[in-house]
Amino acid sequence: MSISADNNLINSKEVLQITGISRATLNNYIKMGIIPGPVVQKPINNMKGIKKIGYFPQAVLERIEMIKRLKREGNSMEDIARRLKDIRMTENQDDLIKSKRLPQDRMINRNDRFTQIYDKKLKLTLEDISFPAYLVNYQFEIEWINKEAENRVFKQSVSSIKDVESRNIFRLLFNWEFHCLVPNWKDLVTFHMAFAKTNFSKTWISKLYKGISKREIRVLEEIYDRVSTFPKQGIKDTPIHLLMKDGTTEPYRVYSIFFREGILFVYAPAEILYR
Repeated sequence: MSISADNNLINSKEVLQITGISRATLNNYIKMGIIPGPVVQKPINNMKGIKKIGYFPQAVLERIEMIKRLKREGNSMEDIARRLKDIRMTENQDDLIKSKRLPQDRMINRNDRFTQIYDKKLKLTLEDISFPAYLVNYQFEIEWINKEAENRVFKQSVSSIKDVESRNIFRLLFNWEFHCLVPNWKDLVTFHMAFAKTNFSKTWISKLYKGISKREIRVLEEIYDRVSTFPKQGIKDTPIHLLMKDGTTEPYRVYSIFFREGILFVYAPAEILYR
């Protein structure tokens, strides 16, 4: 997955890695006409042992996430196909290739789910972030997280959870073991709900994740009613204090920014910022 606005194509292997769907499912979506067929050509970058591979527009990721959401809401694939078949994707991959938006002198090396982008002016990789950080998609499921965030914020190995729906950030924050370790866990729920409220109505909460309890729905709805939304423009800077079970407090300034793929959160320790 790329956070570069210039990168408008993604190959089929990356689509499977990022979305977690199988190749058979991807082919089925193409056959049903709810995502476009790929443009097959030589790999844009050197891919050992691969002579040709299919390329899709980046918008296919959003389309697949929409399909997954509609399935979670109980819609059949036939219903989903009827709803999406005539809705055009944002761009056509033939046009993208003809427009030469992926110059050959740029090397894009995808590692796991994230990208290192190299050119004359920029070198950017999420793995270089030394502070606790994570990225959630617009279903508020954690797509990427570093070890610092697992250890200092969530107190568990989130990346080892294979089911993406089980990595829903609100589901993780409702874990009773987390409540024991971070007594003011509701502050984190409130913080993230302000971002969720920018995209969703209150009725969305009851469908947030499989197995959500009535108590959790009630707590989230109460928080939803009293939070203000965060604007999508610019970088947000929010003070967050994590209260530990031993009575100590860990102060952070949380920087958040909206990307096409989701929202990135970076926890900068306040003691470093104020030295």
